[in-house]
Amino acid sequence: MKKSNYFRLLTVACSVLAITACSKDKPVEGGEDPGNSKKKEKFVFIVTGQGSSESGSSGTYIVTTDDVSQGNLSIVGNGMPATEFSFINQNNHVFGLTYGGQGPITPYTIDAKGDLQRLKDDQVNAETAGIFGTYGDKNVILGTTNRSMANPVATLRNYDAQNFSIANKNTVDLSKVLGGNRMAIWTGVFQVGNKVYIPFQSGDGSDNWGGDFTTTDTTYIGIFSYPELKFEKTIRDGRGSHIGNWFAQQGLAVDDQGDAYVWFSANEASLPTKNKSGFLRIKKGTDEFDKNYYFDIESLGKGKIARGSYLKDNKFLMTIYNKGEQAEGIGGGLVKLYIVDIQTKKMTELVDIPAHEQQGYKDVVYVDKGGAQAYYTCQDKDDKQYYTYIIDINNATAKRGLKFTGISQVSSMSKISY
Repeated sequence: MKKSNYFRLLTVACSVLAITACSKDKPVEGGEDPGNSKKKEKFVFIVTGQGSSESGSSGTYIVTTDDVSQGNLSIVGNGMPATEFSFINQNNHVFGLTYGGQGPITPYTIDAKGDLQRLKDDQVNAETAGIFGTYGDKNVILGTTNRSMANPVATLRNYDAQNFSIANKNTVDLSKVLGGNRMAIWTGVFQVGNKVYIPFQSGDGSDNWGGDFTTTDTTYIGIFSYPELKFEKTIRDGRGSHIGNWFAQQGLAVDDQGDAYVWFSANEASLPTKNKSGFLRIKKGTDEFDKNYYFDIESLGKGKIARGSYLKDNKFLMTIYNKGEQAEGIGGGLVKLYIVDIQTKKMTELVDIPAHEQQGYKDVVYVDKGGAQAYYTCQDKDDKQYYTYIIDINNATAKRGLKFTGISQVSSMSKISY
């Protein structure tokens, strides 16, 4: 099945990504970071504003708040406009990344007064990153956008998020890492042990969107060395399907024991496959798929995986959709939220969070350092407003907290201490 329409739809969605400022109706004190007792911390959101909002304008803004358990955030009088396309949190900063050709990586931080600051003097130039992810607590790995056989050589950059500089880079010919006449389309970058794992989709590379994706019955991961970013090998498994979604940076996570788990939607609209939606595992230190582990979640009758995030203690937070309820072929549409235990292979629905529309990219999730609570932001399907829910992971319950007004999309949530 042609993937071009799917990618083009996502690109259109990207092009209208706009974020607005917000302010709290009920100011509250900043919460203290339990791991750094003398410091406070703020939640940081990347949001998209509505043109008909109170400010009368739309655009991309980075906004902060001290508390998400209550109150409202509006678009008036708070936040900082940003021109970047995508964002990543690392080393207690948020970094804005450019889209379309070249542009700066821009650090944002919060000063001692609790005000958001753009560090313009610390910008460094880079190319558009189609994939990006953290390594350790000081680095970000970024990969360029290459999906065509006519332009197969991609660049990986190792960004030093402490010194705000490119530490090193390397190139890889993505037309040669799957074998045969196939183009590897990478969908994310993740640290696993002391390696860099990059999931691949397999296309024929006949156009700039990757061409035809005809080999969807196999899960592919490229393994690279760190810090050299040198390609070592591709591992594959015929029980799964392609990992991740374009620009979503999700589909793989490492648990508390160091084992890596990957999941796949096996979406019948965009990536038809004979295999079922589920999980595979790579045991710590092996760099190979574990032939003794496979979790077919479809056998439980709850649906297929749309997106996921790791919580703690073998538990993942997964959005699940019913077969046949996909939207635009991205494994979305109306989803329910489940806590999934990948050891006992049980799924517990978070019934306190109503069914809602799947986010276009990665789920908006933040997990507290202690692991007792997670925060999840989504749009209510009835009033079309965004809300943040506080999730009790152990008891699989949730409570609705902060409400966003004048906001058409919330695309990211993190914390910065100050």
